[in-house]
Amino acid sequence: MRQAPRWSVTVAASVLAVCAPALLVPAPAVAQATAEDPCSRDILADSERTRDVADGVQNLPYSRMNVPDAHRVTRGAGATVAVVDSGVGSLPGKPVRQESIGFNGPLASGHGTIVAGLIAGPDGVAPDARLISVRVLDKDGPDLQQGQRGLNSSAVAAALQRLADVHAQDPIDVVNISLALRDDDPQVGRAVKRLLDLDVMVVAAAGNAPPTEDERAPRGTADNDAVVYPADYPGVVAVSAVGPSPDIDLTGYVLPNRQTAVAAPGGGGLSYNLNGQRCQVPTSEIATSWATASVSGVVALLRARYPKENRRQILARLTRTAEGSELEPNPWTGAGVVQAADALTHELSPKRDGELRRTETVERSDALAPPPPDRPDLFGPSRSMLLWFGLLAGALAALAFVLRPLLRRRS
Repeated sequence: MRQAPRWSVTVAASVLAVCAPALLVPAPAVAQATAEDPCSRDILADSERTRDVADGVQNLPYSRMNVPDAHRVTRGAGATVAVVDSGVGSLPGKPVRQESIGFNGPLASGHGTIVAGLIAGPDGVAPDARLISVRVLDKDGPDLQQGQRGLNSSAVAAALQRLADVHAQDPIDVVNISLALRDDDPQVGRAVKRLLDLDVMVVAAAGNAPPTEDERAPRGTADNDAVVYPADYPGVVAVSAVGPSPDIDLTGYVLPNRQTAVAAPGGGGLSYNLNGQRCQVPTSEIATSWATASVSGVVALLRARYPKENRRQILARLTRTAEGSELEPNPWTGAGVVQAADALTHELSPKRDGELRRTETVERSDALAPPPPDRPDLFGPSRSMLLWFGLLAGALAALAFVLRPLLRRRS
């Protein structure tokens, strides 16, 4: 029997945008998160820190997806990612194009900002990719007296149609939807199909599990199939979540969904909240929100590296190089955990329909930079002849040395 999950931005309390500073100390300052903020620790930006570690906090999803090696190939320049969410606030050094479908006023939730930061913020998977934001809700559990609005399918459909219009003048490579709807809405389905027909990749959350007392207990079995939209629409890249490191099990945070294409770490990444504070995203019951953002970042890297390939070819690279992709796909992780560097560097040659053979290896002009050409050895033939003459002369000299006593005796 199919299970209906809560939509992906549900948290123990609504996602809050602001973290109030708790410690007044000299820079670099650290602020503590409130109970409602999805960032467990806030770290103000510091240019002296490394990209992977800040204040002793390691960006674990980077390591699990091998993002540092991927950045040696590309950081996403040339790719554009649209974020359909609660709106995107300020990210350091990152302009964000804002597209409106009627939501005004200050942002009430930091969910969209954190998602955008995981995708293309300073510590994001594709830090050089461009961002477009379309706000489709104020917050989960909105304050109706203040005119706030929650998630509904009409807003999602309008946002996707708006992005399809934008694509005609400003091409979009990826649309990230770290949200989920309980019911199928034909308007949303048509808008998704329009984007897919335009060769835009749509990446969406595969489904979070409702909280229970035992967070470690798996929800459902392999026979269950969560009802989650737009992840369940054909052609959408549905993303589930795993732990930021292999020893952390998130089975109890996600629902089994047979449409799951891949999985990614559901916490541990570094992003920013609406105060502009750098923070680490914890593992929580909205794990697939963060996992979806990570996969959108990897897709942006792939689209930057292989601009001539269509979405089916990019998906083939994503799934074929995933960790555990040789195993039978399952409803918790799909083909496996995405591997950014492998997806960028494995010499695969997917066909236009996305099909390819695992053993196929083809040299391509738009893949990795070719090795330096071998310099021709102009003296190769002469050198070989001199070598043989030298060997022959040495052999004759050795023979003469051996025969010399015999020749003397005879004389």
